[in-house]
Amino acid sequence: MSSPVQCLASDIAGLLQDHEARLKISKASQLTLESYSHILPQHISAALQPCAMVSKEQMASALDFDPGNSSYWSERHRDIAFGANYNAFATKFTGFSICHPVYDDTKMLKCVQHSLRSAMCSELPTATLIFLPNWENKSINAYKALVRDNPKYCTTLGFIPKTRLTYAMPTLWKGVQQNFSIHTWSMDIIAVCNKEVKQRLTDASPNWLQTLQRGIPEAVWEKSVPRKRGH
Repeated sequence: MSSPVQCLASDIAGLLQDHEARLKISKASQLTLESYSHILPQHISAALQPCAMVSKEQMASALDFDPGNSSYWSERHRDIAFGANYNAFATKFTGFSICHPVYDDTKMLKCVQHSLRSAMCSELPTATLIFLPNWENKSINAYKALVRDNPKYCTTLGFIPKTRLTYAMPTLWKGVQQNFSIHTWSMDIIAVCNKEVKQRLTDASPNWLQTLQRGIPEAVWEKSVPRKRGH
């Protein structure tokens, strides 16, 4: 049983117990369970924040959110005690966000769908930068098809090859041995946004994309590679 929310020490204990319980009782695949511990390197958020005006983090948790963003959303109600907003899908995405969901095809599709609806329905600049695995054994899947079928709002900016893809470890887990499977996928960088976004970014910094590319040097960017590519 998880500790009730009473004080900071109790909150932290409950948070870790909830995470451990989730991994034990979940019927999800091993890949999905491990993805709860796959955290993007901090330099990616550090590049997105000034270059792409990102200030929000969708589908994060108290164990892995980037404090450099002004707000984050978690699917765990307990994370409210750590400053989280509950349930990213409860309201439309607004402003400029980063999203790196767990590697569950249903949740990743829902993330792209919600990002797309949010961008389509807003007259204000709305952009979600989504980092999604590109499975080698699937030529297409539902969320990639959705990106492909909505070029007005969805753009694959580039990808991080599997040989360059690395993950960070949550601060709370440093010193703890983690035995994860060797990843066999690359990482797509997808922008879901409305037409107002490009003008806002250009007004803020005409060279924002070039600066972003320098900030994430491990990525291969679409403007510099053929459409049909290897990983």
